[in-house]
Amino acid sequence: MIEFITALPIWQIIRWLGMVSYILLTLGICLGMAYGLPVWTGKQKGNLYKLHNFATIAGTGIGLLHGMITVIDQYTPYNWSEVLIPFTALHEPFLTGLGTLVTYGMLLIIFTTDIRHKLKRKVWLLIHISAYPIFIMAFVHGFFQGTDSGSIGIRWIYFISIALVISMTAIRMTISPIPRKLTAFATTKQSS
Repeated sequence: MIEFITALPIWQIIRWLGMVSYILLTLGICLGMAYGLPVWTGKQKGNLYKLHNFATIAGTGIGLLHGMITVIDQYTPYNWSEVLIPFTALHEPFLTGLGTLVTYGMLLIIFTTDIRHKLKRKVWLLIHISAYPIFIMAFVHGFFQGTDSGSIGIRWIYFISIALVISMTAIRMTISPIPRKLTAFATTKQSS
């Protein structure tokens, strides 16, 4: 069994899992922003939420697998502590550490979303908005540590993902109304 596993193209599997994870996380963050737009009906909004949830959880799960398989890679093997403790890897410690932080951040977002009814909305929202810096860390991790980032096709995937997230953020900020509580708070502060 060990010979079969080590005969697999492990490094290529690691890279493809990383790319699939990154694409799903990009899709998840874009669908999350689209979900917040006030243009959807109830059923459309429900379907969008399911897609957002699926992409985010699948991307995180595949990302976990991406990191775990590095311990059996024979080209650049990592040990468990290098994978689990950020910035301790011998090979590319900063970039590997970012990958570890992305995983922990996504697990925190998923967990707090599952228990959001037990959290104050502001706490949940603050954690949920951390998806933006997590996405940037995922980009930096993949783009600069990825051995195939020199490929024009892979570069296009990264740049299109950044353009999509920036565009969706701009659309979301432009179309979504300011919540009444925030408007009332700002008006009260200005009056004082």
